[in-house]
Amino acid sequence: METFHRHIANWGNYPAIDAEIATDTDRAAIQQWVQSQSQLTVRGNGKCYGDASLGSNVFSTLSLCKILHFDAQNGIVACESGVLLADLLPLIIPAGWFLQVTPGIKAITAGGAVASDVHGKNHPTRGCFSNWLISFELLTGSGEIVTCSRIENTALFWQTCGGMGWTGIILTVKFQLRKISATQLKQTTIRAGNLTELLEIFAENQHHEYAAAWLDGTSNWPEGGRATVFLADHLEDIDPQTPLVFTPKQPRNIPFFAPPWLLNALSIRIYNELYSFQNKPGERTIDMDAYFYPLDRLRNWNRLYGRRGFLEYQFCLPEAQSAAGFARILGAVRRSRETPFLTVMKRHGDRPTEAVHSFPIRGYSLALDFPRTRTVLALVDQLDELVWQFDGKIYLAKDAVSQARMGRVDPATFGETKFSSMQKKRIAAS
Repeated sequence: METFHRHIANWGNYPAIDAEIATDTDRAAIQQWVQSQSQLTVRGNGKCYGDASLGSNVFSTLSLCKILHFDAQNGIVACESGVLLADLLPLIIPAGWFLQVTPGIKAITAGGAVASDVHGKNHPTRGCFSNWLISFELLTGSGEIVTCSRIENTALFWQTCGGMGWTGIILTVKFQLRKISATQLKQTTIRAGNLTELLEIFAENQHHEYAAAWLDGTSNWPEGGRATVFLADHLEDIDPQTPLVFTPKQPRNIPFFAPPWLLNALSIRIYNELYSFQNKPGERTIDMDAYFYPLDRLRNWNRLYGRRGFLEYQFCLPEAQSAAGFARILGAVRRSRETPFLTVMKRHGDRPTEAVHSFPIRGYSLALDFPRTRTVLALVDQLDELVWQFDGKIYLAKDAVSQARMGRVDPATFGETKFSSMQKKRIAAS
């Protein structure tokens, strides 16, 4: 078992802690090490924004990076849990397959996709990652390796999906892909001038598979506002004889941490003006990399927030509560001293009743990225109360500072376990 000491943080660069990290590819060695530990945390590539996967004693899955099997005829992938989605795309897309559900970045692990039960811009039609998960192998705290699926160890299967690593170490993952016949999408861009218009655009365009909206966080919400909705659908095959090619754009790199004064109310307002100007209404053809992974255009973009890092506050409200809830919440943000650099809204559909830990609920989610200031925690406390009042919940994969109850997860359902996360410690202490 390889072990080393490192100062680690997730993508938000807050919090940052010192950790002893262990990793290995040999199952017997991993089993022996797990049995010798009293408490540990499982960590993938550290691309979640909050404090998940942070702990003083960590097992890293990045060494488990083998693609075990790709059934190109039926679109099924089996891989070790440390394989990145970015490693799968060059393999599956030329064969005419894509992920059923993908988050907004490629550099997450397959195991992390299960543990966070990630969603994308097509939740109403495709659900979360767990909807397409066939099975996985899980190493439990006792050192036993069990196979979990909808028909085998079912309770453990659903506890692990969205369970943030509390049930054990995911060793391998097997899941279903979707067939595609082109690497481009038809994108329709529509602008909204207030919250009512924005929600109406989402409601009236449910025939599009993908939908997400950018909101100008500096606008006069909720009475006014400025938002752009991006709708998209896969193009049908243009030339079925031509092999599909996936060529991710070479990202530009942010080579150092920006000074703390770079992101302020004025610079954020200027950025929003430029973004709105560049994304005009209309229809156009867009390649998959640009639509699904716009954040990957800049490597290390989190450094723009400086060494202080940033907080992403992502929450979901039920459909019936969304209009009133977003009006109150956006109004609270506007009246505060904080200015979100990036604000994104998505629509969500129903989820399987068994998926008790999945984040989305039928309604809408909003993600707000705030520079970490001395006063932002006071705003988070205020937002927590409003989200709770409107029967909403936060996304544990993004949370670093919210009240323990906000994920609406009861840690008692996991029973006694040596696996933990920062969230579980915070819940247990509350």
